[in-house]
Amino acid sequence: MNSERSFTSIIKVKTLFFFACLSLSIPCVFGETPYPISERRNPTQDSIERIITQEVAKLMKSTGYTVVSGAMYIGGKIHQFHYGKIGNGKTPDSNTIYEIGSITKTYTGLLLSQAVYDHKINLDDDIRSYLDDNYPNLILSGNKPITFRHLITHTSGLPPTINCNDSAQTTDEQLDCFRLFRKEDFFKQLKNVKLTNNSGKNYQYSGVGIQLTGYILEHVYKSSFHELFQKYIFSRSGEQNTFSKLKNDGNSNVSVGKNNEGAPMPIINGYYNYAGGLKSSTSAMLNYMKMYLESNDKVVKQAMDRLAGDVQYGRAYAWNTYNYDKENKMLYHNGGTFGHSSWIALYPDQKIGIFIVTNIVTADSQSKLNELSNSIISKSTNGSN
Repeated sequence: MNSERSFTSIIKVKTLFFFACLSLSIPCVFGETPYPISERRNPTQDSIERIITQEVAKLMKSTGYTVVSGAMYIGGKIHQFHYGKIGNGKTPDSNTIYEIGSITKTYTGLLLSQAVYDHKINLDDDIRSYLDDNYPNLILSGNKPITFRHLITHTSGLPPTINCNDSAQTTDEQLDCFRLFRKEDFFKQLKNVKLTNNSGKNYQYSGVGIQLTGYILEHVYKSSFHELFQKYIFSRSGEQNTFSKLKNDGNSNVSVGKNNEGAPMPIINGYYNYAGGLKSSTSAMLNYMKMYLESNDKVVKQAMDRLAGDVQYGRAYAWNTYNYDKENKMLYHNGGTFGHSSWIALYPDQKIGIFIVTNIVTADSQSKLNELSNSIISKSTNGSN
């Protein structure tokens, strides 16, 4: 979790779970045969949908995969796909809600881009100047400050989490911990944090850094989480089905996630909302991707600027970047909760985007979605069948 994994021709990204306490093993539930996708409309559409069907079918032969949903935007065309049946026996559709975990971080990155554009924050400001108390522990080697650039690119040295990370806790105990952990608790714990690395250069994945960014943005804009997201993100993207809190009380449009043993998992509400709290549908995520791919909005474009790393393996405003100086450059992120795994990738120069989600968490579920995404994109852009 605390370092980047090298890439091969097909990028295999390390599973960066938002919840560091998860302990994973081999699942024991068997997948179903994919359901056919929507009626084909033209030869190009037909070819891409056939590729999606073939590639998803391979994944669903893996143990435990009973549901795969996704959205793809390519050549100005929309492809949404849904296979299997969610826990209540219903076939998922474009309005089915899934947890998207750490993909939430890219939303917070966009909020930070807004603040930079508005000149309310400078990327290289000392974050302590925005805090109400003294934090002598938040300092890098050479007496250099931790900045927003460090926070949003995971180079601050802050740990993945600062609470609720006892691996001995049961799921119910962890949920109780999440529900009881408030904003004031976060800052109280922050005073006692020890940096895992104080160089300011090494990548170490941190939900704490992203959550802190969100809290500072609340202070800067004097707005709540919901107000910030509505005003600066949803108003741009047009998303209708993206939520921070959601009840799983038999709602047929809500996916029930599963752990690596196939047991149903609860939906996480509250806790690190800026770092992993969002739930969304494929239709909403399609709008989110189109915003990045088609908008000329300066704030949106700025959010894709590389801020750290090199041109091959870098980081933008919470996005990971790959081959940033190439025509096929990619921005991507993955997400994991107790019961859902997800993946999103943008190819801004080619105006291509893909989002994939499944209702299971295994030791390699996110890397499998990464590989599925790469296969679909590769075959679709090369005209392979």
